[in-house]
Amino acid sequence: MTLDIRANDHGAIYVLEIAGDMPLGLSDKTDEAMMALLGPIVVNRDYVDVIEPATLTDMSVLQLIETGYYMPVDEATADSINATRGTIVLIMSAAFAGQAVKMRLPQHVRHVATLRETPAIKVTDQLSAQSTVGNLSTAPVKPPKSDARVSGIVATSALLVMFALVGLMIWIGR
Repeated sequence: MTLDIRANDHGAIYVLEIAGDMPLGLSDKTDEAMMALLGPIVVNRDYVDVIEPATLTDMSVLQLIETGYYMPVDEATADSINATRGTIVLIMSAAFAGQAVKMRLPQHVRHVATLRETPAIKVTDQLSAQSTVGNLSTAPVKPPKSDARVSGIVATSALLVMFALVGLMIWIGR
């Protein structure tokens, strides 16, 4: 099976199940074990968790995902996660460092689910102020010139005229 991870994937957890024995070194997340599991893909091992079924005594994998990762799981996905019996590998999308990846999973590795955060977007009340309507149909209106700006223009013009007169007087006086 091929698992496509898009570039800049965010907020996802990929749940994989390893049927049979766990590869040597996978619990330590060595490079060799990660390459045997995922193929020639570089991942940040800080974002990969390996869960052996025997180590979970107080909770199930589903409870671990819901409480440890704060990831809500729908009922259909929960059933598929609860049906797993082999070693579980949880790969967070941050492990791929924002790069697009095509993972070719070996025969003994099964993709169980992809869990995603669902952003809670709440629509606020409609804006009712008259200023929210805007005026997009006409050309932009230039504000009127302020008194300070007009005074500055007059003063600059007077200085330029005086400079020209002084220059003319010096030129004629030579």
